[in-house]
Amino acid sequence: MKSSYLTNLVLLAIVIALLWLSQREQPAPQQSPTLSTLATEVVELIQIERDGKVNLRLERQQNQWVLTEPFNARANPTRINLLLSLLKAPVHGKFQPMDQAALNQFGLGQPDVILSMNNERFAFGGVESISENRYVLHQGMIFLVQDDVTPLLTASAGSFVDNRLIPENSQLTRLTVPLSAAKDSKVSFSLQDGQWHSDNSQFSADTMKALADSWQHAYAMQVRYLDDAQHRNLAEPQIELWLAGKAQPIQLLMRQSGQTLQLINPALRLQYDFPLAMQSQLLPTPATQ
Repeated sequence: MKSSYLTNLVLLAIVIALLWLSQREQPAPQQSPTLSTLATEVVELIQIERDGKVNLRLERQQNQWVLTEPFNARANPTRINLLLSLLKAPVHGKFQPMDQAALNQFGLGQPDVILSMNNERFAFGGVESISENRYVLHQGMIFLVQDDVTPLLTASAGSFVDNRLIPENSQLTRLTVPLSAAKDSKVSFSLQDGQWHSDNSQFSADTMKALADSWQHAYAMQVRYLDDAQHRNLAEPQIELWLAGKAQPIQLLMRQSGQTLQLINPALRLQYDFPLAMQSQLLPTPATQ
């Protein structure tokens, strides 16, 4: 009997010891070195210099990113965050180039792309053949990092524009759109006391809400900037979107090209491309049809 008690005591002591060991404060794992110590939240200016392509400039204005060169437009926050992620990219190796020949060897003698954030510059070179990591020159050192941003750095300026027709924090309060059955006729909808109303009694409350939601959350596949000739030949806008707190509406032109629905903002010279099927969600159909 005493042997049984002794065995239980030993087992209890082992359990207590294991519990104590599991609850001991573990040392914090060492952080892998990153490409830069610059904090993403203090970045106010991003510039992209590209050999053979137009340069880009993005600025943080009142907590919102804006593309300011080569034209003005709201910037796509997802693309901005991808650029900023470069600052915390893990470093898989680094070394100091000895001379110009060393820079040339890694594609950094005359880099095709230079990305600047505030006053820090990152020149993009070639790709290491085995790991496919990118050589990046920063503050006199060559770093080897996983490259997730180069495709974006070489994309068109339109790729940096916000794909949303309506800014994220803006509220649609009124709209005028063509009738789907007869585009030369228009119908208006307005938000009153939280409910949508229309000057056309054929539309149900559910239909009006669904229509308004489709415009509120419309997100284009891509955005293009119109050149002078394209802008000069535009027809008159048929659509007006009124936002809370804004004195003037957003005016849009709708047209079809193949299987693409195009919504064009002449004031911004921006064309938003949607699947053609989106047209049925943006143009109302009376319940009696």
